[in-house]
Amino acid sequence: MTGHIEILAMLASAVLIVFIFRKLNLPAILAYLVAGILVGEHGLALASEDVDLEHFAELGIVFLLFTLGLEFSLPKLMAMRHLVLAVGSLQVGISMAIFMVLAMVFGQSFASAFVIGGILALSSTAIVIRQLSETGAMKRKSGQISVAVLLFQDVAVVPLLIIIPMLAPNTEGSLVLSLSWALVKGVVVVGILLFVGKWVLPRLFDLVARVRTDELFVLTTLLVTLLAASLTQWFGLSMALGAFLAGMMLGESEYKHQLEADIRPFRDILLGLFFVIIGMKLDIGLLLSSPLTLLATMFAFMMIKVLIVKQLAVRAGESSKDGWATGFM
Repeated sequence: MTGHIEILAMLASAVLIVFIFRKLNLPAILAYLVAGILVGEHGLALASEDVDLEHFAELGIVFLLFTLGLEFSLPKLMAMRHLVLAVGSLQVGISMAIFMVLAMVFGQSFASAFVIGGILALSSTAIVIRQLSETGAMKRKSGQISVAVLLFQDVAVVPLLIIIPMLAPNTEGSLVLSLSWALVKGVVVVGILLFVGKWVLPRLFDLVARVRTDELFVLTTLLVTLLAASLTQWFGLSMALGAFLAGMMLGESEYKHQLEADIRPFRDILLGLFFVIIGMKLDIGLLLSSPLTLLATMFAFMMIKVLIVKQLAVRAGESSKDGWATGFM
């Protein structure tokens, strides 16, 4: 019964705070985070982190990437490959190197510095894509560059997750062998999804559309998204990557707009739940223990990344204005 009360407290606080924030024209993401802080153990303790909703909430990210994939068909993604490689790869590499050096200057070991550098080189796909969608910036050049950077970052997570456990003392196994095996699995799963997306999914949705039942269409959309996400997870890759590829394969179909409309309610609710749970994990007391140091570090960290992205975007042939916009995003 306790679990039901905790979920009720989360929903009630989310509804109230989102209403207040939207009245003040503030982003809904901030409202969900504040709601999580309020009900979490570091706030009013109305709900604990033991509530088993985290994996459920992560489906919000899966559905978010599926709808993003609908906006980026394979030809469009191929046209963006120079941005993914020229800006995305160098952003991760340069940012990671700089933050690793800074971490070691402040006394961290190489292994710790590697983990810190890897974390800080990445960005939150959920936050950036949500903001791009809410502000209508997805179709702008800066929005497309942001997506290109995020796509490479999502792929870069895979080798990082392989390398980090191997930095622990007394770890057995070959790093090169593990990375090679991950690359093979990645090629196989992408090949499977591209084949299914090209030849199977259009025929499947044609059959479903003939039945003319909205519930069946929604259920099929959910099933396809979750199957693609589960397949990539089973191969040791990101669930979000599988959902993105599934969406991308359906991006050229005649059902694109209906698919997006069907998935949006599930995406928004689960994504909101995801941010509430993130808020529950934030220890405000710890953040306020040294606020000036925290703010100075955060500002320096942000400006380093902004400058890196801006310079790489300009080098890739984009305007300075779009470079700055992408960096700040």
